[in-house]
Amino acid sequence: MPTSNQETRTDRLVKWAVDLKYADIPDEVVQRTKDFFLDTLGCAIAGRSHPAVTALVRFAAQMGPSSGKSELIDGSQNVTTSPAFASLINAAASHVVEQDDLHNRSIMHPATVIFPAALAVSQDIGASGKDFIVACVVGYEVGCRVGEYLGKSHYERFHSTATGGVIGVAAAVAHLLKLDVSQTLSAVGTAGTQAAGLWQFLLDATHSKQVHTAKACFDGIFAAYSSRDGLLGPRDILEGPRAMGIALVPGETNPEAIDQNLGKEFAVLRSSFKWHASCRHTHPSVDALLNLMEKNQVAFDDIESVLVPTYQAAINVLSLSGNGETVHQSKFSMGFVLAIAAKKGQAMITDFTEDDLKDTSLREFQNRVTMKYDADIDAEFPERWQGAVIVECKSGKTFTESTKFAKGDPELPLTRPEIEAKAHALARYGGIKDSNKIDYLIKRAWNLENETNVRGFTF
Repeated sequence: MPTSNQETRTDRLVKWAVDLKYADIPDEVVQRTKDFFLDTLGCAIAGRSHPAVTALVRFAAQMGPSSGKSELIDGSQNVTTSPAFASLINAAASHVVEQDDLHNRSIMHPATVIFPAALAVSQDIGASGKDFIVACVVGYEVGCRVGEYLGKSHYERFHSTATGGVIGVAAAVAHLLKLDVSQTLSAVGTAGTQAAGLWQFLLDATHSKQVHTAKACFDGIFAAYSSRDGLLGPRDILEGPRAMGIALVPGETNPEAIDQNLGKEFAVLRSSFKWHASCRHTHPSVDALLNLMEKNQVAFDDIESVLVPTYQAAINVLSLSGNGETVHQSKFSMGFVLAIAAKKGQAMITDFTEDDLKDTSLREFQNRVTMKYDADIDAEFPERWQGAVIVECKSGKTFTESTKFAKGDPELPLTRPEIEAKAHALARYGGIKDSNKIDYLIKRAWNLENETNVRGFTF
């Protein structure tokens, strides 16, 4: 462990983040950043009517400034406010429908915290599209590296999107505010001392998941702005003797993840799109089941039982929600998600409804799905999120299928037409009927590096 006068891994990560310029970023990273930005806009508008979001809108109206330069992605609210409160709402909304991205190695959803925070601050200070892109690349890199450092055992207890996310937000905002290395280290430290996010909400279908992303933005923005004005944060918040690694990781950390291959590997290129509208831990198994059914001409009514060999983290998370008594909670049940996929041939955003929760055929199928720990699959996680299913049919026949990569993984990314189609579907789900408006925002997103500002990204 470094002493106080030695350069730490966090020092090196922060210095890289402060020094990053647009010209340093490969074009493929720029393009993928734009892909995920558009994806996040769609997720935010799709989640705008969720009770957690409407509660935060009311909170912001009471506690936040009634005017400001930062916008809500839900333009129907006709609200502008401060960066902290705009990102609070936008981040919560973008994490509702379980369609936001995933960075595999860190087991976190960076888009739902990095884009809302960077967008709100960029609007506040009048940053350009290029400035916004660089800040988002910084946020992804710092947040995801922190998540990788904290690792699998941390994820067993903490929602890494919240704990790694708040530090990514602080770094992204610090870059936009042009803070120096010392100030950015302080911002990262203040963010880290606030890091939290517990899994208890899965047991009773409450709204903490939206709170996690909302507060990661709010607290990260607080950390950066207050650091600019002289607030001092801990300088080695990751590896210090009373820091995150010691306090929040019951098992082993991965220190090399903090600073290895900086500028050579980019987290945004190792992030996955979500094609199915469910917890990402279900996706490999959904793909395997759909492939199996198509390949072997197996119908929903043919299936007697499904055994799902999977990794321990999936079992841990997907065992908490019970039967799934709400639409959101049902997306964290392996059995229910596979039932939806088997019956409807997909598991898209419109496939999870209140009526489906009452469908006895889905519930009976759900009860015939069993997860089983698989050591080989677990050994690959989180580098690879693999899945398998073993289907026993009522005829007595048994079929097996596995998938190495899920649709949306870096190895199987969505195409631009698929991203656009997803954005339209998300917007329609959110009640947006003006397809021309959606097309206009898509066009702006694809041209983001040439935008003089990032205002007006509202539906």
